[in-house]
Amino acid sequence: MYVVGLGIVLLIIFYLFVQNFLHKITSYKISIPNLHSNVKGKKLVFISDTHFRERISHTFMDRILIEIEKIEPDLILFGGDIVHAASADIVIEHTKDFFFQLGKIAPTYIVYGNHDIGSDRINEITETLKRVDVHLLNNEAKWFSFGEPGAGLWLMGLNEYASILNMKEDLLSNIEMPKDSKNEPKILLAHHPQFFEKYLLDENKRAHIILSGHTHGGQVILPYIGGLYAPGQGFNPSLDFGLFTSENYPDSRLIISRGLGNSGFPFRINNRPEIITIEFE
Repeated sequence: MYVVGLGIVLLIIFYLFVQNFLHKITSYKISIPNLHSNVKGKKLVFISDTHFRERISHTFMDRILIEIEKIEPDLILFGGDIVHAASADIVIEHTKDFFFQLGKIAPTYIVYGNHDIGSDRINEITETLKRVDVHLLNNEAKWFSFGEPGAGLWLMGLNEYASILNMKEDLLSNIEMPKDSKNEPKILLAHHPQFFEKYLLDENKRAHIILSGHTHGGQVILPYIGGLYAPGQGFNPSLDFGLFTSENYPDSRLIISRGLGNSGFPFRINNRPEIITIEFE
């Protein structure tokens, strides 16, 4: 009986190890209207929610970096919550080391998540990212060029608490865009996916792809049901992970990452850490 019990415990430990430290890759091929022909075939990597703490698995993070390098992306995007808590200096070091390596692979653009914005060391995090040449999109839009005139797209980044977004009508009001950009390709990085349709109300700023994190895939994924719980949505969230198409604007899609780390709940169940790749068609 003791041997059986020990075997069950070891199986549970092995299962939790796989779920928390063996990543998966999810790949999408997406067509965007008016995309320059020279952008088609380009690849980007999207990751989110590392939630760095004092103690992290360096082996796990090294595997993530090696995998991203193998993909050979033209662009890397990060969807927020770099840190879980940044009270210790080592968390700033984790941030510096990880994003320095990302920036060596490809140009890297990020937004903050609620844990980053709420950190009492947000200014240090921002300065650290500047030193390693990572681009923070702080309620702004930047044109990203793939090297030829017109061969690019707009990258927009939204940095706000969910409580602020919940009270606003125009969620992208702080992002300035040229008035003639209506038909140009756009990607929006916005940590909170629950505002998907509200992100699309401004015709001039309407993104073709919105990239979000925050949900951790619902933390626990139940067969035939999906994510169990997501902050801001509660139990059985409708926007948990994966690809969603807008009901009102079918050219706009939302992709939610399951993230790489954990927040308050320390385990992932049926929900491995995720690297997302997007190839433009």
